[in-house]
Amino acid sequence: MTTFGWIVISVLSSFVGYLIFNLIKEYVINKKLNQFRVKNNMTRIILSPMIYLKKAYQIVLATMLVAVVGVSGVFSPDIRLDNNKILTQAHQVGSKAKLLSLLETQNRNYNQVDGFPEAALGDDLDAMVDQERDFIDTNSQVDGVSEADIIKTDGNYIYYASRYYQNINVIYVDQDYHVDVLADIDLGDVYTDNMYLTEDYIVIIGYTYDETPYQFIEGDMVFGWVYREPSGTVIVIDRETYEIAYQLETDAYFYDHRMIDDQIYLVSSKYVYEELDELRPRFIETKNSNEKTSYVGYDEIYYYEDVIASNMTVLTSINLSDFSYDAQAFVGYVSQLYVNETSIYTVYNYYKYTLDVDESQNGPYAQILKFNINQENATISYQGGQIIKGHVVDQYWMDEYEGYLRVVTSNSWPAKNRLYILEEDLSEDVLNIVSTIDENLGLEGETVKSVRFNKDYAQVVTFLQTDPLYTIDLSDPLNPFIKDDPIIEEGYSTYMHIWDEDNHVIGFGFDATEDGRITGLKLSAYDTNQVEPLETYSFASNPEQGYSYSFSEAIYNPKALMIDASKGIVGFPMNSYHYDTQNYYYESAFVIFFIDFDSSNIISEPIMITHDQSEYYMSVDRGIYIENIVNDVVTDRYIYTFSYLQVVVYHVESDMIIQKETLNEDIFGQEYLID
Repeated sequence: MTTFGWIVISVLSSFVGYLIFNLIKEYVINKKLNQFRVKNNMTRIILSPMIYLKKAYQIVLATMLVAVVGVSGVFSPDIRLDNNKILTQAHQVGSKAKLLSLLETQNRNYNQVDGFPEAALGDDLDAMVDQERDFIDTNSQVDGVSEADIIKTDGNYIYYASRYYQNINVIYVDQDYHVDVLADIDLGDVYTDNMYLTEDYIVIIGYTYDETPYQFIEGDMVFGWVYREPSGTVIVIDRETYEIAYQLETDAYFYDHRMIDDQIYLVSSKYVYEELDELRPRFIETKNSNEKTSYVGYDEIYYYEDVIASNMTVLTSINLSDFSYDAQAFVGYVSQLYVNETSIYTVYNYYKYTLDVDESQNGPYAQILKFNINQENATISYQGGQIIKGHVVDQYWMDEYEGYLRVVTSNSWPAKNRLYILEEDLSEDVLNIVSTIDENLGLEGETVKSVRFNKDYAQVVTFLQTDPLYTIDLSDPLNPFIKDDPIIEEGYSTYMHIWDEDNHVIGFGFDATEDGRITGLKLSAYDTNQVEPLETYSFASNPEQGYSYSFSEAIYNPKALMIDASKGIVGFPMNSYHYDTQNYYYESAFVIFFIDFDSSNIISEPIMITHDQSEYYMSVDRGIYIENIVNDVVTDRYIYTFSYLQVVVYHVESDMIIQKETLNEDIFGQEYLID
């Protein structure tokens, strides 16, 4: 409370004290007076009870005034962020009692998010002499921001952690570009999900599981099960010794994460409920064999009016240079994440239902929150937020450029697509909407399938039966507009890759029939100034050869794509199913295309790298591209494809598989592979 507030409270309290003192004094005097009159045989004076009732009523009103002023926060100082911005939308939880009170109201406020104002539109072996290696890194959205994957390389070593297992394969690529399986790092009770690679460390993002047994009795029967609750765990492993250098275990589930230089930024979800003894997010650090438990303080937990409180989103940064961490949290959920080198944007998609007269306000909404990244201190700080109509379905639907956040939203019933441009308010924790496009983005009934921003332009694909690819001019953030004549084709792209500065784009997605039925994977080459795709390769069924269907993890996870415009290559894992009247078979392969927009055949015929079959449906997971460079000339290109049981080495120039090596033999054994 401010000094002035304390003065006001003091004056009001003194006034209440004065009223109470007068009431007591008057009562005592009247009582003594009557005693005197009785003693001297004089008539007693009987005062009406209403006099005391009125005076007591005055005291009650004055006391209530003091209480209201004290708790209302009228004289409380503005809560400000580190950059002196006033906190007007988010509120600090501050205490366990406050968080419990939020939990108690979660059912009444389910799927309601309000509180933002309506903004006006406005150790490696030495390389051979003169020999270098280059490789394709994990496909990421933003330059300078690394995204985790199940495979990583530095051109000399490949680290492969097949998802949901408890080991890491370490593979060395020798001077002849053959592979040697050096080690299988056992992670104990930690199951891998993703990993990062630095010069010194392998950083594993995974989970441990706390098992809680449950049982119930029905008649003479006893039924039981074990609930396995995941705990997000980060393990940092020394690349030379394979020893654990640092470990951080949380009581939350990791939603997503990024790495910038040597700093990891994690966004996780923690389920909270009233029965928990400890509501704050917990961290267990293990460093130099010492274990330490700590919690996020209540002053570092924020909430928003009318946001359901059954979940907490925790933002954590880990500095790999000194193994320190910082964390804060907000009450609510996260559905999507966009990160660049300076900011983190979280999105919570929700539906709003009200019984108000204006039912047009019901429907899908997205709450966007912005957090600044301080790379020098490896900290994250909340800055502001906004609510927009529609859902943000993918991280690629967001992009920040020259201070503006551009966001595409979509909702399916009724179908409606929008583009918003937002700008951070400099004085309050708000993202102001400066412009929108809410008409003509998609044909009737179409929803957005993919988005890719490229500086002053955005490519947006919508789909119902055909695939319009729209180009939006964003050069004037206040007046964005959709360019005429979108590209029309059957099927749709789920991912688009900006290929060069000549308006060339590669699209990866599904082919479809004229009536919108999905038939298999496709790869398309576009010039966004044209009205048709330049070329398309489709894996759709050939009716004369039976029915087939193809699918790829890359459809929903672009990190599964091995793609690099400078090397003119696109690769992805593909599972396909084929059957006719006599045969049925399943095949998993890694598919490679070479792309050349200056050639008459822009998209090459595919190269299919398959693995030996097993008794299981063992999918090919990833591909790694490494090239040999002698005197600045690329002489050889190699592609290393991985499944849980095998690594296969393909030499591009000879078009031959030059090596196969078994992985994880202790678990499944060589006998499971069938040549």
